[in-house]
Amino acid sequence: MICARPRLAAVVSFALLVLAPCLAAPFARSAEVASPLAPTDALKAFELADPSLRIELVAAEPEVVDPVAIRFDEQGRMWVVEMRDYPLGNPAGGSPLSQIRILEDRNGDGRYESATTFADKLLFVTGVMPWQGGAFVTLSGAVVYMKDTTGDGRADLEETWFEGFAEQNSQLRANHPRLGLDNWIYIANGLRGGRVINRRLKDQAPINISGMDFRFDPFTGRAEAVSGNGQFGLTFDDWGNRFICSNRNPVRHVVLEDRYLKANPAVTVPAVVHDVAAWGEQSRIFPLSRAWTTSNLHAGQFTAACGVFMYRGDLLPAEYRGNVFTCDPTGNLIHREIVQPAGPTFSSRPAYEGKDFLRSPDEWFRPVNMELGPDGAMYVVDMYRCVIEHPDFVPEELKNRPDQRFGDDRGRIWRIVVARGPEPGAKGQEPAARGHKTRPALGQASSAELVALLEHSNAWQRETAHRLLLEREQRPVA
Repeated sequence: MICARPRLAAVVSFALLVLAPCLAAPFARSAEVASPLAPTDALKAFELADPSLRIELVAAEPEVVDPVAIRFDEQGRMWVVEMRDYPLGNPAGGSPLSQIRILEDRNGDGRYESATTFADKLLFVTGVMPWQGGAFVTLSGAVVYMKDTTGDGRADLEETWFEGFAEQNSQLRANHPRLGLDNWIYIANGLRGGRVINRRLKDQAPINISGMDFRFDPFTGRAEAVSGNGQFGLTFDDWGNRFICSNRNPVRHVVLEDRYLKANPAVTVPAVVHDVAAWGEQSRIFPLSRAWTTSNLHAGQFTAACGVFMYRGDLLPAEYRGNVFTCDPTGNLIHREIVQPAGPTFSSRPAYEGKDFLRSPDEWFRPVNMELGPDGAMYVVDMYRCVIEHPDFVPEELKNRPDQRFGDDRGRIWRIVVARGPEPGAKGQEPAARGHKTRPALGQASSAELVALLEHSNAWQRETAHRLLLEREQRPVA
C-alpha cells in the first residue's frame, strides 16, 4: 500500500530492505522512541518551500485515525479511509479494524469538527469514491459498493462487485478508485496483481491484472485490465492522461493503453508506461528528519513514493497548475515536479534545488496521499505513525519491534492554501467566508447548473459535476 520499500537498505544481503524508523538505534531493544507531536506543535515544525503558501490543520485525532485516503462528496463532506489494522491486522485478533468515516465542516470555519462512522470492521481498506449516494470502496482484495439506505449515516447495503485482487500484503493492494473522463472508474493495481472475478457479470472470465491496472463501467459492470501497474496512487490531468507511481518511481505516465495494443497483436513496443520524473538512484529528495540507515545506498532517494497527485485547482498560484506532487512518508516530505509535454508523453524537473515542497523534522509525519478540495486547496493525508513499513521487508531481528503500531490512535488532515486570508476557526471570522467553499451543495444543483460547472477553473467542481450528471444519466443535457 503506502510505502512497501521504505527508505533504508540492509547491506549484508544487499536486499533493498527499507526501514522508516522512529528508533534512534533500531537494532538496540533499549533504544528510545522519538515522541509524537501534538497537532499544534507538528504544524509549527513544517517547512513549506513557498512563503506565499500556508499549511493549516483541518482534522486530527480522535476524529481521524490512521488515514490513508480522502475524497469529497457533492456536499463537501470529507470521506476518510482509515487503515487502522496496518500493518498486520488486529493485534488482538477478532474483527478487522479499518473504517470509513465522514467528516463535516458544519459551521463553515474551515475545520472538519463533526465525524460519523459510515462503515467499520473493514479489512485493510485502501480507497473510496462517492457514487450515487454511497461509495465504491477498495478493501480486502475486492471492490465493494456501500450505501446508507435508512438515513442513519451507516452503510447497511454492501454489494461486492469485484474480488480476486491480491491480498498477500497490506501495502500492496488495489486502491484509488477514480472516475475518468471516459466514464470508467480506474483502480491502481497495488503491484501484486490478481485474477479478478466479476460478480456483476458472472459469465465474464476472470481478468488477469498481473502487471496491469483495472477499470470498470459503473453502470454495466463491464471490466477489463488496462496498462499501468501503479502501486499506491492514481491521478489524471485535464485531458484524461493517467499518472501512477511506485516506491522508486515518483511520477509515471501511462502512454499507451492496452486496448490499442490488442487491436494489432503484431505490434511490439518496449514499454507502455514512461517515467516522467527521475527515478530510482537518479531521484533526489531532501528530508529534514534524521534517518538511521545501514547503508547510504538509498539515502536522499525516493524509496516510498506514493499518493501521486496533479494539482488542478484554482486557489494556489497559477504556476502550480499541472504540477505533480508525490509523497515520501519515510522521508517525511512531499516532492514537487514541474511537468511539460514531451512528444506523446511528458518530462519533468524538480521545482526546487536542495529542498522539497513540504517537509518536517518530525519523524512521525507520514504523508501518504493528497486530494483536491471543493475550495481549490491541496489536502494532505498524514497517517502520523512512528513506523511506516511492513514487517515483510525488514530483517528478522526487527520483525517484532515494539514500536510497530505506535501512533495507531493518531492521524491528521492538513490543507495547503495561500498565506493571505483568515486562519481556520479564526476568532471573528464569519462562517460564510469559507463555508460556501467547503460546503458547495452541488447535490441540489440543477442539471443545467452542473453543465455550467464543467467550465469551472477548479477541477474538483468540474469532476463532481461530471459525476453527478453521469449518475443522473443526463447525457443529452448539454
